[in-house]
Amino acid sequence: MKIVSHLDQIPPISGPISLTIGVYDGVHLGHQLIFKELHRQTRKRGTRVILTFSDHPTTLFTPESPMPLITALEQRLHLLDSFGFDLAIVLPFNQALTRLTYDTFIKNLHAKLPFTHLTLGSDARFGRARAGDPPAIHELGRELNYTAHYLSKESYHREPISSGRIRKLLAEGDLKRVKKMLGRPYSIRLPFIEPIRENEIQHRLEFTREGLCTLPSAVYAVDIGKVPAIAFYKATNDATGRTKFSCALYFEQSLPKTTHLTLNFISYLHNELDPELSQSASLLENLNPQPSLHLSPDLSKSYAACFSRRQKSLEEGFYTFLRNRCERFSDSWLEMQASLS
Repeated sequence: MKIVSHLDQIPPISGPISLTIGVYDGVHLGHQLIFKELHRQTRKRGTRVILTFSDHPTTLFTPESPMPLITALEQRLHLLDSFGFDLAIVLPFNQALTRLTYDTFIKNLHAKLPFTHLTLGSDARFGRARAGDPPAIHELGRELNYTAHYLSKESYHREPISSGRIRKLLAEGDLKRVKKMLGRPYSIRLPFIEPIRENEIQHRLEFTREGLCTLPSAVYAVDIGKVPAIAFYKATNDATGRTKFSCALYFEQSLPKTTHLTLNFISYLHNELDPELSQSASLLENLNPQPSLHLSPDLSKSYAACFSRRQKSLEEGFYTFLRNRCERFSDSWLEMQASLS
């Protein structure tokens, strides 16, 4: 997928062009329905193009409290590439853009990219005062010789799937429903970080991110590619209200060298444990794994080892208890993933 950041950078394209426009934060199943329509339009021949924005509109309209993102721009573009787009136009959402009327915006775009199909969600609006509603866009299509298609929202449990709904579920820690609406586990993509080797078998990796949606502070079962890990996740808001989280990962396999890592959140394990606590009795009270959780013996050992390393002041008896507690839950990490699908 070719990526450009200005209309003047759009390369010459011949043949039918199918275009969609939107932020597409999260790239959820509702968005994917639109992408499938673009594939249908260009099945035999044609070019699939997406115009998206490097900033969420709230960074301009409410800069004191911008909307936290489900997916950072780099991850969003990575996902869009996987859906078979040929070209992504990434524009800043700025004052100059908001001052344009819908017809000026569409005509300027069409002059550089003569699209034949424009496919949008049912709530898409363009231009100053959001005057570019479906009747206006259809009328302009007759002038510019393109066909506009508006698709109804995809639903989950009889409610429309939306980025806003997913943000709310993430804040509640409902990873199972988020997975159903994204069509994949909730994930974070980040540049490769060299893990710290803590001992012969255990590795640790730490990172911090800002501006993304946050989960409740807790301990989560995750995987890094195919490597199972335990995530100690801490969410905060800075003085301006901007979201921020830090994450410490513990795992027992080496990570393959690659440019990026994808961290998939599989399941909540239990409430966050305070690293300052030194009484094992207090920690035992906080240990509440989900009854439906299935852990393999190997992962259970890894999980126990993580806690043993994280809670250095604990006596050996807590390590043994935790290991036994984990091994009560069933036999396979794969079963756990299957149970959540």
